[in-house]
Amino acid sequence: MAQRMFGARKLPGDGPRNGWFETLPEPPPARRVEGRIRVDFAVVGAGICGCSTARRLAELRPDDSVALIEAGRVGYGTSGRNAGFMLDNHSHGGMKHMEAARKNVRLSSAGTDWLRRLVREHQIQCQWSDWGRIYVAAGEGAEAELRNVSDGFDSLGAPWRELDRDGVEAVTGSRYYRRGVRVDGSALVQPSAMMRGLAATLPANVALYEESPVLEMGAGGGFRLTCPDGTVEARQVVLCTHVFTEEMGFLKHRAVPLASFASLTEPLSDAQAAMLGGEGEFGLLPAHSNGSTVRLTQDRRILMRNTLFYAREKRFPAALMERVADIHRRSIAARWPDLGDTGFAGTWGGILGFTRNEGAIFGPVRDGLWALMSCDVAPMTKGAIGGKLLAEHICGEDSELLQVVLSLPRAALLPPDPILRFVVNRRVGRLAATGAAER
Repeated sequence: MAQRMFGARKLPGDGPRNGWFETLPEPPPARRVEGRIRVDFAVVGAGICGCSTARRLAELRPDDSVALIEAGRVGYGTSGRNAGFMLDNHSHGGMKHMEAARKNVRLSSAGTDWLRRLVREHQIQCQWSDWGRIYVAAGEGAEAELRNVSDGFDSLGAPWRELDRDGVEAVTGSRYYRRGVRVDGSALVQPSAMMRGLAATLPANVALYEESPVLEMGAGGGFRLTCPDGTVEARQVVLCTHVFTEEMGFLKHRAVPLASFASLTEPLSDAQAAMLGGEGEFGLLPAHSNGSTVRLTQDRRILMRNTLFYAREKRFPAALMERVADIHRRSIAARWPDLGDTGFAGTWGGILGFTRNEGAIFGPVRDGLWALMSCDVAPMTKGAIGGKLLAEHICGEDSELLQVVLSLPRAALLPPDPILRFVVNRRVGRLAATGAAER
């Protein structure tokens, strides 16, 4: 039978110097797809969705073979580029869609619990800490947003406690913020280290292939994935390729690709670390969408993440990265004036996917071809449980939690560019204007 071919028109290129990845030891040489490989399942993309799907498929089908295929190195791409918050729930924007919010809380909470168990069971060294997080407001305008956050948690029945300026300063060493809302239950991690650990502890019937971008996929009596140095033939394929799935020819106009940018400093000295409060680590999330996500890590580094960018091209020009690094230095200096010239281990961009309707990208695309994308808020924990549930769905295993994800609406269609680009850029510009003090 003739094969239908789908070409990957654009390869993943997440930009230089992922600071989380840069601070880890050099990984061992990659095993690449070479020659002809035949398996039962091929999972494309070794981020949080792909690793979780491959793990659960292997557990449920111990006699089947699973190939997990990654274009780059595990921990370098999107799942290793986030701020390291493993959220068990989230409140934002007044919580307009409470039914969907409650379903997403169930999913993200289950994802947090599963990741916590895996990290402990396999002793993954990723600075896992059940510290929680603090939502913060710096300007008068953001205080209304912070009230929306606390009101949302009240609606969800999630406990929280208020911090005044002195309370936030006690944690952070900075009087930059007027007020905060502290919430327990979620975790902080070094995301690149966690992803490496999850990949290194996969079941024995999973073979991980890195530095093996899928250039073409043919369908007909199974699937044939073509990589630069070989091919993978599989009975079934699961695409866990995030926003790059549209480059494979699938799920077009379902998720808005929006980039956020982060910098991670070199380790602080004893004197510098003494300026950052008394808890040894912290994680701050902005109440305002234009605000900065800020962390002090266990190894005494500051993470600063802010600046939104419509990322349809999925590339970050050098001039943009230089401008972002300068913004991050000024953001650090605004909070801790003596730390604005601290050196960076890396500055990078990572792409989030947002849907119009908080909908799901989960399930079959065609016979034998499945897709999963973790969108909107809490992408790591929802991606973890989403991969687990998709594998169970493929294998015919039902559960109450699977029915929760199946009850979510399908991600709604988006307008094409240039309309979408115009709408997103206008919204990003409006956020930047109204929340300048938060960055």
